[in-house]
Amino acid sequence: MKKLIFWETNKRSLAKAISYRIYQSFIISPIMLYFLTGNLKLCLSFSLLEFLIKAPAYFIFERIWSLVNLGYKSSNIGHSK
Repeated sequence: MKKLIFWETNKRSLAKAISYRIYQSFIISPIMLYFLTGNLKLCLSFSLLEFLIKAPAYFIFERIWSLVNLGYKSSNIGHSK
């Protein structure tokens, strides 16, 4: 069985997922929803639900992307072939 190699740690992916979701769920989304509805209670309820669903989803997304080599430079710089 092939061993999976991750470039980022779970801790880093989790920190990114939580910080991004806090920013999006409790700042950006409520502002947009408030402008659309004018309902503050709806905005806060939606923000909490969005955070609880999207933070784990983003963490999984980050872990999957950490398996993709696209955009990484080779770590063999300076070594002769």
